[in-house]
Amino acid sequence: MSLLLAALIVLGAAALAGLAFVFLDRTVARPIVPEAARGGPTLIVIGASFSVLLAFVTLAAFQTYNSAKLGALTESDAVLAMSRTAALFPPSQRDELRGEFVCYGRAVVDQEWPAMRDGHPSALVDYWIGAYRAAFGRLDLRSPREQLGFQDLLNLAGTRTAGRQQRLSQATPSVPTPLWLGLVLGGCICVGVQLSLAGSRVRVHALLVAGLASIISAGLVVVYYLDHPYQPHTGGIQPSAMRRELVLMGNLEPSLRPGCSESGQPG
Repeated sequence: MSLLLAALIVLGAAALAGLAFVFLDRTVARPIVPEAARGGPTLIVIGASFSVLLAFVTLAAFQTYNSAKLGALTESDAVLAMSRTAALFPPSQRDELRGEFVCYGRAVVDQEWPAMRDGHPSALVDYWIGAYRAAFGRLDLRSPREQLGFQDLLNLAGTRTAGRQQRLSQATPSVPTPLWLGLVLGGCICVGVQLSLAGSRVRVHALLVAGLASIISAGLVVVYYLDHPYQPHTGGIQPSAMRRELVLMGNLEPSLRPGCSESGQPG
C-alpha cells in the first residue's frame, strides 16, 4: 500500500462519513435519537471497546514490525562477524568463505527480500547456506587458532540462522482475517452510532463524525503498515543493514572476487 493510497483511504472515509451525516441530517424529519444524553453511555462503551481492541492490535503489529527489524539486524551482524572470523584460516579457505558469505548477503538483498513480500523465502539463499556449510567441512583445523575460529564460525552461524528465522517468521501477516473483520466492523459501528445524532440540525456534528472516521481509518492503515513490514511502502523495512555489511565485507578484502553476480546468482 502506497502512502498516497493510505491518504486517499483516510480522506475518503472522512468524506463519506461527513456526507452521510449531512444527508441524514437533511432528510430525517426529527432527530433519530430524540434524547442524545440517553445514548451517551452506549456511545462511551462502544468507543472504549473499539479503542482497546485497536490499541491491542496496534501493539501486536508493532511487535511484529520490531521483531522483523531486529531479526534482519541480527542476521547481517552475524554474517559480517563470520567474514571477519574467516581471517583465522589459510588464505585460500578464507577467500572461499568470504566469497560465499558475500554471495549469501547479495542473495538476501536481491532475492529473498522481494520473495518475503509474497510471504516465502528464497531458494537461492538456502543454496548459499549449503555452500558455506560444505566449505566448513573442508576447513583445515590442525592448529588451535583454526579450531577456535571454527567454533566461532559455528556459533555465529547459529546466530545468523536465528536472525533469519526471526526475519522470515514476520513475512506473513500476524493479524488474522477474522480480527481484521472485527476491526472494520467495530469502526463502522462507531461511526454508525455517531450518525444517529443526525436530525438535530447541528451541522458541526458532520465535522465530528468525519474526524472520527478519519481517526479510525488512520488507525487501521497503521496496523496494516506494521503488519506488512517488508512491503515497499514508506517506513517498510528494507535490507539496509545487509547492504551496509556487504560494503564492510568488501572493505575487508577489496581484491576478493565472489563466485556470484551482484544479485547473488551463482556464476
